[in-house]
Amino acid sequence: MSGAAPDAGVIILGHPRSGTTLLRRLLDAHPALAAPPETHLFSAAARFIKADMTAHGVDMGVLAGLAFAGFDDDVVLERLRGLAFSFLDEYARSQGKRRWVEKTAFDIHHVDAIQRICGTSVCYVGLIRHPLDVAVSCKEFCDAVGAYPEGLHHYIQKFPQPIEAFVHSWIDTTNALMQLGEKYPENCVICRYEDLVADVEGMLGDIIAFIGEEPDGSFGQLGGSEVLGFSDHKAYEADRVVEDRVSKWQGLPTAQVARLAPQLNPLLEACGYEPLDAGSGVDATAARRSYLLGQAAGLSRGRNGN
Repeated sequence: MSGAAPDAGVIILGHPRSGTTLLRRLLDAHPALAAPPETHLFSAAARFIKADMTAHGVDMGVLAGLAFAGFDDDVVLERLRGLAFSFLDEYARSQGKRRWVEKTAFDIHHVDAIQRICGTSVCYVGLIRHPLDVAVSCKEFCDAVGAYPEGLHHYIQKFPQPIEAFVHSWIDTTNALMQLGEKYPENCVICRYEDLVADVEGMLGDIIAFIGEEPDGSFGQLGGSEVLGFSDHKAYEADRVVEDRVSKWQGLPTAQVARLAPQLNPLLEACGYEPLDAGSGVDATAARRSYLLGQAAGLSRGRNGN
C-alpha cells in the first residue's frame, strides 16, 4: 500500500502512446475511482510556476514575484495544489466516487514541477512501454492530427527524424519517471505496458492494491467511455484489452534501429527489455544498391500495369 492518505488522488504518468489511456479506463471502472478525460490541470500548474533565470541567478516567474510580495513558495504551491485538487474532487463526487485518477499524456514532460506541487499528497502510477513502439505510435498520432504537440517541440527541432526525436523524448521522460519512483518509493509504482496487457488481472491487482483499494466485480473491464473529452481517439474504439500493439516497431528499418541501439540499450535493459542489435553499422554502398533495386522494381510494376 502506498504512503499517501487513503483517499488520495492518483496521477498516471507515462510517455504519450504508452498505454496510459488504457490504464485510465481500467482504473475508472473501479467503483471508488473516477478518471476523467485529460484535464491538463497539472501540466498547466507546472507551467504556472515555470521561471526563466537571469544571468545573476534570479528566477523571473510567479514564485519569485509572489515571494517579493510576501508570499512564501510553500503557500503558493499549497494554493495551486488546492485549485487543481478541487476540480478533480468535484468531478469524483459528480460520478458518485470517492477518489480521482488524473491522466494527461503530456504531464510526463513536467514531472519535476508536478512532484514539487503534489509531493506525497498523491499516488503516482507510472507506465513504461518499449520506446520504439512508443515512437511508432507517436508518429502515427502526429501524422493523424497534423501537428506535433508542445511537449515534443524541443525534440522535433533537435532531431531530424521523427522516430529519433520521439526516442529521445522517451529516454528523458523515462529517466524522470524512474527518478520519481526512487524519490517517492512509498507513493509511486511503475509497471510496463507489455506486462499489463499480457496479465491484466495480475498487474491491475498490484496497482489497485498499491493505491489501497480492493478489486471488485468490474476488475479488468474498461470504463470511462461514456464521458467524452480529450483522450487517445483509439481508446474510445476499444472495448477490451488486446496485445496486438506490442512489437510493432519491428517493422522499422534495420539501419535506423541499429543507429538508435547504443543510446537506448542501457535504459532498455534497466527497464527489463531485451537490448537492440546494433549490427555492424550501415554499409552506404549496400543501402544505395537496395534503394535502386526498389526503384527498379517499382518501375517494372508500373510498366506492367500492376
